[in-house]
Amino acid sequence: MTTAKNQYAELGSDENPVLMFPTHYLGNFVLGLPWVLRVAEDYPTLTLVIDERFRELTEAVVPTSIRVIEYPRQKLKQPGSTLTRLGLYIRFLRRLRKATGGVIIDMEGERFSGVLCRLSGAKNRYGPTGKNAQHFYNTPRELDYYKHRYTAFGEILDVLVTDTAPSNVLPYQLPVMADVAVEKFLARHDIEGPFVVIHPGASAAYKLWPVEHFVKLFSMLDGNGLNVVWIGAGNDTEMIDAIAAVADQQVIHFDLLGYLELVALFKRARFYIGGDSGPMHLAASAGLDLVALFGPSKEAIWAPLGKHSRVLRGTKSCGKDCDAWQCEFGYHCLSSLIPEVVFGAATASRVAIDMREPALDRGYGDQTQTDDETEKELLR
Repeated sequence: MTTAKNQYAELGSDENPVLMFPTHYLGNFVLGLPWVLRVAEDYPTLTLVIDERFRELTEAVVPTSIRVIEYPRQKLKQPGSTLTRLGLYIRFLRRLRKATGGVIIDMEGERFSGVLCRLSGAKNRYGPTGKNAQHFYNTPRELDYYKHRYTAFGEILDVLVTDTAPSNVLPYQLPVMADVAVEKFLARHDIEGPFVVIHPGASAAYKLWPVEHFVKLFSMLDGNGLNVVWIGAGNDTEMIDAIAAVADQQVIHFDLLGYLELVALFKRARFYIGGDSGPMHLAASAGLDLVALFGPSKEAIWAPLGKHSRVLRGTKSCGKDCDAWQCEFGYHCLSSLIPEVVFGAATASRVAIDMREPALDRGYGDQTQTDDETEKELLR
């Protein structure tokens, strides 16, 4: 049987591949990184293109042999002259073209990354169909986006690697400064015993669990001797303030907003609770036990990976025409999930949690279940 490396050799290139992965979504980035590491085992001097916001997170995970090129998304959005931004873009393209050999693989397939692939000068350009960028590739790939997004990343990279799927838990090498900062934060708030991390925010309103539910859960955890550390920035902060106001007690808000500090916090926590979000996937990638609160999000695609990850939904079903953009019932598939159920799932014994097989071993890559069947299984 032809191996992945032989397939690549047949393309007529002796160069290392370029992986185009400048997504600005934290969840996508964390789900794709294990596959980057897997490719790096066979191609240790590959080139990886990332969004500049994930530089520190990348440096904590990937080998130093990998050449990393940062796409300057935020700088390109900053006020300034058109010539300044054009110069910045051209300098990025020069670095990309200098690093590009025979093959470039677009892991996300967005229009802007497809354009970058076309401008890279690569002879063989791989990328997924279905995201309006396929005409920029000379080898478009049709991926199954009804399976888990982690699996889709494996499918697009199977020209390079085809064997065992990598672990979703990332080998973070945290700088001392991140650990020290978290230790000082916990000491400042007199947290010495076990604590829980809760992220009440999300990127969309339909993913938000009600404030009053978080308040009741907070009370139950506090009553059982568990400190709660709340995380979130931007609009998340407003929700945390609302929870504190209703609970009428002080909350501990983690104000160290770097990704590495979050990972350091996760590695000290007992478990994590939150909705479908980037921090949820980051917590899973740190190996933290977690409970994910899902509504319209499809767990077959976006469930947190890992042996100790559990997905919960409410008891009420949505209408046949409900989706993430509209719901005649106000997304009661999420709001009907009561705090008592979340508390019970989160504080269950480790033995009970271990009864659920690891996500990777459950075969996301060969999944044939319908969404309804998946939901029933995850609610067992």
